[in-house]
Amino acid sequence: MAKTSARRRIVFLLALLLIAFALIAFHRQILTAAGEWLLAEDKLVKADAVVVISGEDGDGMRTRAAVKLYKQHWVGRVVLSGAREPFGHYETDFMGPLALSLGVPQKDLLIITHRARSTFEEANAVLPDLQQAGIHSIILVTSNYHTRRARRYFRRVFQDRIPVIVHGADANWFQPDSWWQSREGLKYFFLEFTKSWTSYLE
Repeated sequence: MAKTSARRRIVFLLALLLIAFALIAFHRQILTAAGEWLLAEDKLVKADAVVVISGEDGDGMRTRAAVKLYKQHWVGRVVLSGAREPFGHYETDFMGPLALSLGVPQKDLLIITHRARSTFEEANAVLPDLQQAGIHSIILVTSNYHTRRARRYFRRVFQDRIPVIVHGADANWFQPDSWWQSREGLKYFFLEFTKSWTSYLE
């Protein structure tokens, strides 16, 4: 019995050493794969509008990505969704002027304000306004690390009423192949990774 127990301990230690070696030798590939798991971008097709959801983490990266799609004629309208911020401001107070300055005419701009505190709440908040505006298909723009969770929530809420495809905007602090190299990258990854898994359980 003692010999059997000793062999098991040796096998267990060898297995731990192999796992440690694999993590050290292939840590970049493993961490990159984890970062890429957050990304869920769809193939672009033409839609009625591009919808930018709130939660910018940079200098209007989501809005700029949406305007680019508009100028490339993937969509005919730009919809900006803005949650209420501190001191009575809405994120669209800044998104709107940026879109206008980048060349989107007022007639093609739709601004939606709300008090949603989560992506799921935001999907429910914007759906009635999109339907009222006669929008029947959208390209949803959000930060690259947020695409998987945003797509899940918006498709769950919109169902077959408005088709949703997702397009990721570049993020200042998150790149799937290097997110672990900065404090901000680590923060964004672990927060979004946790929220993404939580979305499966809700």
